[in-house]
Amino acid sequence: MIFYFIFGFGVVAGLALILGLVFKKLPDLALMNVESIAEEKAGRVKNRIILDRLKSKVLTLQRLVNLLLAQIRPRLNRWYQFILELERKSKAPNRPLKQIEIKSEIDKLLEQANQLAQTEKINEAEEIYIQILELDAKKIEAYQGLAEIYRQRRDYKKARETCRYLIKLLVKKTKNQPLNGDRHRLAAYYADLGEIYQLEGKLSLAAKNFQQAVTTEPSNPRFLDLLLKISILLRNKDLAWKTFNQLKETDPENQKLAELKEEISNLPEAPPPAIS
Repeated sequence: MIFYFIFGFGVVAGLALILGLVFKKLPDLALMNVESIAEEKAGRVKNRIILDRLKSKVLTLQRLVNLLLAQIRPRLNRWYQFILELERKSKAPNRPLKQIEIKSEIDKLLEQANQLAQTEKINEAEEIYIQILELDAKKIEAYQGLAEIYRQRRDYKKARETCRYLIKLLVKKTKNQPLNGDRHRLAAYYADLGEIYQLEGKLSLAAKNFQQAVTTEPSNPRFLDLLLKISILLRNKDLAWKTFNQLKETDPENQKLAELKEEISNLPEAPPPAIS
């Protein structure tokens, strides 16, 4: 703010000096009797030329000053706002936010981001999920929302890396002994990662993650169905039969069992490729 006043004062002083030089010449020009002799007429023309040149220089300087002010005014305004913010913070009580305040803010942001994602405003939702992670770098729900956004964009690399980090976070949180709710989420993240690999055409890696999902939650029909279908695509008949039997036991009313059984029966007996 001080710099702004100094700069403004300098500009005004410079303009005043130039205008002073201009108007200093005006009384002399007014006192001359330019109608009497030819020399005086010539002097009048000369003075008029000088005056016009001075006026032109003043206008040029004025345009340059206006241009310079237009360029630096936004920066000065930002600097001024920055100073005001510092003053505001200096007057605020010097204390860290309480954990309960942070949690409340995260909950509000998460609800807002989820609503935006549901209405397909994924760019706005992505920004808010990132804001949440700035407050809590281990907020699993924010990573989950980002993974889904990247998947919708078909940015499979980001979606895959986010899912892998989600699994790492949850495994670390539960220390490899997840309770029922966390076990289901962990299995779901393995399944999501498997689906991303399948979209990328990496079927062996997809099958490996579907197997992890089934191992984590053996009685989930969705995970069994995913593993069974990828086994058929990989022509892994042994794994397909094993998974089919689990699915039949878990979901005996599944109307696709007969169709799946026929597909498995038609698989060749040759040894399937190993799932790495």
